[in-house]
This record gives sequence, C-alpha cells and structure tokens, in this order.
Amino acid sequence: MYYAFDVDTSPKDLVNIVKEYLDGIRRLRKNDRCYIFLDEVSAVKDWQRGIKRLWDQGRLANCTVVATGSNTIDIKTSSEKMPGRRGASNDVLDKIMLPMKFSEFVAAIDSDAKDLLEAHNLVSARVRHDLLMRMLDLSLDIEKLQPYVPMLNRHLRDYLLTGGIPRVVNEYLGTGMVGEDTFATYLDAILSDLQSLNRNQSTFKQLVRSVIKAIGSTSSWRSLQKGTDIGSPATVSSYVDTLQNMFVLSVFYRYSVESKRGLFQKDKKIYLHDPFYFHVLNGWIGGNQLSFDTAIRHLDSDINRGIMVEGVVANHLIRMAFNVSPRKRNFEYSDLLYYWRYGKDREVDFVYSDGAGVETPIEVKFQNSITARDLDGLINFKRHTKQKGAILLSKDRLSMEGECATIPVSLFLLLA
Repeated sequence: MYYAFDVDTSPKDLVNIVKEYLDGIRRLRKNDRCYIFLDEVSAVKDWQRGIKRLWDQGRLANCTVVATGSNTIDIKTSSEKMPGRRGASNDVLDKIMLPMKFSEFVAAIDSDAKDLLEAHNLVSARVRHDLLMRMLDLSLDIEKLQPYVPMLNRHLRDYLLTGGIPRVVNEYLGTGMVGEDTFATYLDAILSDLQSLNRNQSTFKQLVRSVIKAIGSTSSWRSLQKGTDIGSPATVSSYVDTLQNMFVLSVFYRYSVESKRGLFQKDKKIYLHDPFYFHVLNGWIGGNQLSFDTAIRHLDSDINRGIMVEGVVANHLIRMAFNVSPRKRNFEYSDLLYYWRYGKDREVDFVYSDGAGVETPIEVKFQNSITARDLDGLINFKRHTKQKGAILLSKDRLSMEGECATIPVSLFLLLA
C-alpha cells in the first residue's frame, strides 16, 4: 500500500487508513508480508503514536512499514520514540536521501563519464576507499585518467551552480538556467521546516549571514554572534545544531594529534552541504536576490569558487567516511573528520582519522599554480603525527610523488 498524507493529518487517521488496508488484504492474502509506504508522514503531528498503536495491537505482524517525509528532524526524533517497535535488521533503518554526489551527477548527465566510472569500478564504495588508501602511499596509478580532468572540471563548474538536486539539474540542463521559482521553492522548504520547529526567521537570517561570511575560515559561536542581535552564543549553537540535523550545513572541529579527537571548545569550520543551498541562502540574505545570475556572478570570483569547492569536498568526505564506517547505525562524522591548526599560520583543511591509526591530512588548493608554501600545513602535520601519507587537492595537477599525492579535486570527488 502507498498512501500520501496530504489531507489526513492525525494519528487516528493514520491508524484507520492502515487498518482498512490490512482488513481487506488479509482476507485475500493472509500469510503474505505486507509493505506499507506512508509518504509525507511528517505532515501528521505525532504520527509515531499511530504506528505505536498499530504495533501494540499486533496489527503490524509480518508487515514492513516505510515512513518517508521531507521534515528530517521530525522523522528522526519521532522514530526514536518507538524503541523496540522497529523490528530487527543488520542494515541501517534510517535512510537519508541526500542530493547527488558529484560522481552521481556526472554519471547522470554524461554517458561517457558514466562509462568511465563503470570501467574503473568506481561505483563501489569499497573500491573507492581502497584507491584512496593506495593514494596515500603514492602507489596509485591514475595518470591514465589525466585526460579526463578538463571534462570533469567543466562538470564541476556546473555542479557548483546546481548542486546535486535532481529538479535543479534537470531545469539547468533543459533551459541553461534555473528559474527564480525554483530558488524560492527550496528557500520556502527550509523556512517551513524551521517554522515547524518554532525557530525565529529573523534570527536564522542573521545567523546565515554570519555563517556565509565565515565559510572557509575558523569561527566560534561568539564570533558568529557578533554583528547580530542574537542573545547568546548558546542560541547560535542551538540554531547550528538544528541546521545540521536538517542536512543544510556541517561543522568540523579542530583535531588534536595528542588525544586523537576533536577539540570541541576550540574554533570550528562550517560548510553548507550542497552548492544550491548556498546559492539559495546567499541570495536570500543579499536582499531576496534569488536569481541564477546572482549565483553565476558569485562563481566568477576565483576566491568564492575555491571556497565552494572546499565545501563540496567537506560534504563528500562525510559521505566517504559513512560508506567505509563499520558503525553506520550510530555514525557521527565528527568522530572521524576534523581540521587541524598549528600556530597561527599552519593549517590543514581536513583530517580524516579512522580511529585505527590512519590520520590523513587533506588540503584543498583549487588554483592555477601550487607553490612550496601551499604544502606547509601538510608537511607540519606529517611531522607531528609521523604519518607518511597526505593529499593535496589541486585544480588540474596530478602527481604521485614528493611530500603528498596531488590530485585534481574533480578526480578525487569520483573516489570520495
């Protein structure tokens, strides 16, 4: 059974709808497993009470119930209120449908690129992780992929405009632009979720303005509070936590090479998850300039483009860490991914620490030339940790020798 909750919005409605279906189907197929898909269930306030009632009455025996909705926080918190009533599975019960990764984006719009991914078996998360590990000891032979970099960089430019949202990608491919209505639709979706959580729109707008200014650099809750009328750093932290749970942004904490964990009291680095979310929110704080031209003008700046690429790398590292983690059910990317700083001017954009002794520093330099100074952070990290491997993500340079593996960002994103 599939049912969309567009009108029926109470737990009692949910119970009655499922009961009516089960009463009819059990007369015809008494012993078969039933699959019940409840779409936009987050529109039903306290929907988990309806599921709980059906479970407690024994009506869901031999049933699989799939509850979907666009309000991620409601789905997550409501499912947590049903302990012992979700069945047993070795797989992760909560499925998060995120925008497309860069590799998925490329495969969807370019058949040649899709063939490239399949030919090198890059559709396998395990293969991609093995390639990443080989990259660290400079034993990865990917020079044969160098000719594809210009094509991948062109796709990366498009990805920085559309992100991985299928509706946006389709519109851009079909018309060469993205209309203001589409920008407004995704802004309204974010604001609607915030309203359902009793979050203040003015406070949110001020915070977004501070966050966008801080992307790519370190900041504290107090520094994000400055220049706003937000009452306290605790309020900033609370709003940021909400936006993390909505999968709008991510927070990276400073890494301690001594304790092998994050220093949560130190400054943080914040990134927006998807490029299109960035353009939507950046246009909104700029005076409701929700237009494709605004997004293009933003990307005309080399500095802005480099910061956005860094954000895409951050998002893909989170996905990579999840794919290879054996603890998916209780996965927390903040246990595995960080940034690192030593002194005032020695920094590494990202550190992937797998908890088993591998500490991988990753620096993003999406620029036309790379100097020896650009390697300072990676070299210092290696000296402090005695690690051998490091990754420098470039614009188009590919090299598997020297202090680190240097690989174009667009090629690396196929592996992440």
